[in-house]
Formats: sequence, structure tokens, C-alpha cells
Amino acid sequence: MKKQSGLSFYAVMVILLIVGVVAKAGIAIVPMYWDNRMLQQVLETMHKSKTVTGTSSVKDLHGVLAARIRSNSLNISLDGLVATRSKGVLTMDWNYEVKEHFMGNLYVVGQFSHHEEFE
Repeated sequence: MKKQSGLSFYAVMVILLIVGVVAKAGIAIVPMYWDNRMLQQVLETMHKSKTVTGTSSVKDLHGVLAARIRSNSLNISLDGLVATRSKGVLTMDWNYEVKEHFMGNLYVVGQFSHHEEFE
């Protein structure tokens, strides 16, 4: 008798299921982290270009951020942005979360936080 080798049909289906779930998770998670990385670059550019300084108003900060988020097509809300001015320093604390559909009634939620000081 010849010995059989290889995977059974069920083993192949389980492997495909695992690969599919991991791929779906990657598709849900990677864009939110990509947007956060792009936001970090936007904030770095704002520091380097001195678009927002310690003498800028909170309204100016909101306007610049809204324009840059729009121009970079980022899926980030300005709702959690808290900005204060004191002694020539504009401080920004921004906590936000991004909720992406995973499958069925399951969602993946990413929470991000940024603290910046513009002088």
C-alpha cells in the first residue's frame, strides 16, 4: 500500500479561513494607522513651516488642521481636539478614535492621542 501525504480538504479550509480573517483584520486596521501616521507628518510639517505658532489663535489652528486633513483625505474627526493658549505657547491635546467595520456586528476601534506645543 502507498502512504498518502498532504493536507486534507478540511485542513486546507481551516488554513484559508485563518488567512482570510487575518487579511480582513489587516484591511480594517492598516488604514487607521496609516491615517494616524499621515497626521503625525502633517503636525511635523506645521512645526517646521511655522504655519501655527504660539501667537496663533485656536480658531487658526482648527482652520489649518481642517484644511490639511481635507487635502490629505484623512478620515479623522476634529471633535476631540482641545487647544489652549498661555504665555506665548499654543498647546494642542487631541484624543480621537477611529471605528472600522470588521465583520457582522464586530468593529475594530483604534484610539490615538497627540500632544503638541506650538511656540
